[in-house]
Amino acid sequence: MAHDTPVEFNELIIYEVFPRAYQDGFKGLIADLERIKNIGINAIWLMPIHPTGVKRRKGTLGSPYSIKDYYEIDTDIGTKEDFRELINKSHHFGIKVLMDMVLNHTSPDSVLVQKHPEWFFKDDKGHPAPKNPDWEDVVDLDYSNRDLWNYMINMMKYWVEEFDVDGFRCDVAGLVPLEFWIEAREQLNSIKKLIWISETHDPYMYQAFDITYDYDGYYKLKDYLRGQIPLREYVGYMKMQEQIYPRNYIKLRFLENHDQDRIAFLVKDDLKLRNLTVYLFTVKGVPLIYNGQEFKLEEKPDIFNEYKIPWEKGDKGWSKFYEKLCSIRQSSNLLKRGDIKFVDNSQPQNAVTFVRYFRSINRYIVVILPLDKNLSSLRVRFSGILQSSTRYHAKNLLNDEILSFYLNDVCETNFENLTEPLILSFYG
Repeated sequence: MAHDTPVEFNELIIYEVFPRAYQDGFKGLIADLERIKNIGINAIWLMPIHPTGVKRRKGTLGSPYSIKDYYEIDTDIGTKEDFRELINKSHHFGIKVLMDMVLNHTSPDSVLVQKHPEWFFKDDKGHPAPKNPDWEDVVDLDYSNRDLWNYMINMMKYWVEEFDVDGFRCDVAGLVPLEFWIEAREQLNSIKKLIWISETHDPYMYQAFDITYDYDGYYKLKDYLRGQIPLREYVGYMKMQEQIYPRNYIKLRFLENHDQDRIAFLVKDDLKLRNLTVYLFTVKGVPLIYNGQEFKLEEKPDIFNEYKIPWEKGDKGWSKFYEKLCSIRQSSNLLKRGDIKFVDNSQPQNAVTFVRYFRSINRYIVVILPLDKNLSSLRVRFSGILQSSTRYHAKNLLNDEILSFYLNDVCETNFENLTEPLILSFYG
């Protein structure tokens, strides 16, 4: 983690917004801010808001990640005055606004290609080109040119100084030199303490970023959901994260985003989906919610063509569930900042069990997630975290019911008739 990352960044709940998918763009999003705030969200990440290129465009509208001009706003989304209003109203609701920074590449017909072709990677014919041939709608920038560094840093300063944005989610950040990000962070944070999110999971990126993506964990989780690995293998990897990342690391946790299928499309079983959603809000890290995820929408938004989020198809009851989980998280310093320990259970193929805790004040939250089926009995071992031969009285934060359990002399207990996830809060 960057040495000066505020501990308060652990308190973020981030909502990824696809502005083009709103009726009336920024104006539609502005009208939606109060609902977003009422869910319990305190930060929104805007997918790129700049004009998209036309040359070699994918689809009818092109990818928002094929940017033509970093200093302008796509007129289909709104104006700079609309953007200013969006930020002002977001701040009024206590919501931070993060911009998507796509600094590895531009569209083939971008302003920079026209003005500074020397700033680009070239193919064998000397033409600006992508290093990845599958990314035919973009051309890659070449950061061996220091003038490019200055341009990009000054561009980011523009959005901070002129519009008061609160941070940046940095696209494929690992493809841009780490030294650039370190310098950019130093210069921009001297203006305002910003939130820096890296779309990469490499541990070394914490030298420049506050939060990194959990793609390493997500791909393991997806392998489990597809039946390609057992659940215990995913849990084993989560345990390993505690060893390979800095102690105070912050991961961006997600079940879906604009690059991935909707989680409600991948997981049809309601119990499993409820458990996974509880997991998102209780595991160590910052939760990310993608536009419409809170309504259990199954259709993946089309980022290349005309697409509007079908809010009318949403499950309002599911949205209430998200409100509940946001409220639980926001009211618990333990879930936002506590340590985590995954503990063993008798059915590692069906259940995930872990503890969030502040050992210094003997405060604990036990999370029991029966993912694959209703469990008549689950034996959980808390050795190394709780005291044996002790009875504990806990509140289930999902329904406020009181549950008592006794740990025997080997620090084990049985939980009976598990038909729903449990979030058990108690003092040791």
